[in-house]
Amino acid sequence: MSNINKVVECSNDFVNQFSGYLPVVIAVFLAYIAYQQMRINKNKLKLDLYNQRFEVYASALQFYQEVISAECTKKEHRDFINKKESAYFLFSNNKYIYSILNEMHTKSFIINGFRNTAEQLNSSPEVFLKAQKESEEALQWFEKVLDKLRDEMNTYLNFK
Repeated sequence: MSNINKVVECSNDFVNQFSGYLPVVIAVFLAYIAYQQMRINKNKLKLDLYNQRFEVYASALQFYQEVISAECTKKEHRDFINKKESAYFLFSNNKYIYSILNEMHTKSFIINGFRNTAEQLNSSPEVFLKAQKESEEALQWFEKVLDKLRDEMNTYLNFK
C-alpha cells in the first residue's frame, strides 16, 4: 500500500501546485479575451464612423444631382440638411467640409429660387438677368465644389 500512498501524495502535490497557477492562467486568458473585445469594438467604431461619413458624402452627391435636375423635393432637401448638420460633428477637425455643405445648401436656394420665380421675373428684364446670372454662377460653383468636397473627405473615406 505504500506505493499507492506515494502516488496519492504525488498527485496531491501536483494538484496543490497546479491549483496555485490556475487563477493566473485564467486571468491571462480573460485578459486576452478582453483585449480581443477591445480591438473588435474599436474596429466596429471605425466602421460605424466610416458609414456615417460616407452617408454625408452620398447625400451631397444626391443633393447635387437633384438640384441640377430641378427635382429636389422638400424631403430630399431636409435629408441633406440633416446630413449637413451631422457633418459638423463627424468632421469636427475639418470645418471646411461643413462650410462646403453649408454653401451647397445656400446656393441651392439661389438656383431653386430662380427656377420658381423665373416667369414672374420676366416683367423686369434687369432683375431677371441678374437672377439668371446668379443662378448660373451657383450652378457652376456646384460643379467645381464636388471635387473639393471629395478631396477633403478623402482622408476620412479611405479605409486603411
